[in-house]
Amino acid sequence: MHYLLVLFVIILAFKKGDWKNWENYYPTMLYVSLSSFVYEFISHSHFHLWELEKKLLNLMGVHFLHNLIINPLLGFVFLSRYPSNSKSRFFYCAKWIVLFLAAEWIAHRIGIITYYNGWNIGWSLLFVLIMFPMIRLHYLHKRIALLLSVVIATIYLFLFDYL
Repeated sequence: MHYLLVLFVIILAFKKGDWKNWENYYPTMLYVSLSSFVYEFISHSHFHLWELEKKLLNLMGVHFLHNLIINPLLGFVFLSRYPSNSKSRFFYCAKWIVLFLAAEWIAHRIGIITYYNGWNIGWSLLFVLIMFPMIRLHYLHKRIALLLSVVIATIYLFLFDYL
């Protein structure tokens, strides 16, 4: 399943991505990837909130596919098509949020994602409501986004009794 998702995301990125200006998006693609890796680092030993299935790949392989290919390329496509009109931006972000939640809901229903430690689709909704604006904020104002990311991550750690 992960291989199909990788193939889909690569095709999507080649068709919808702004490859002429990819270097402008690259720092934010790294931000998306690093954010995923930080979660994996924090949760690796004992504190997962969600986990991806690992039927054909080991856990490290699954996370590498998502953190190095899928997540950064989706961030790239998201930013490549970001509209300039504020009304359009709202609907654009709403579309991505709905698509992400639908994909996660389906993945959870068929056993590709498992939730732990109180995480559920409601928390995922809150997460993507924050995630997409943070991707855009990082693209526009990297330092502010990095500082705000630390604050938000700390809040999540407190909410889920990690600290």
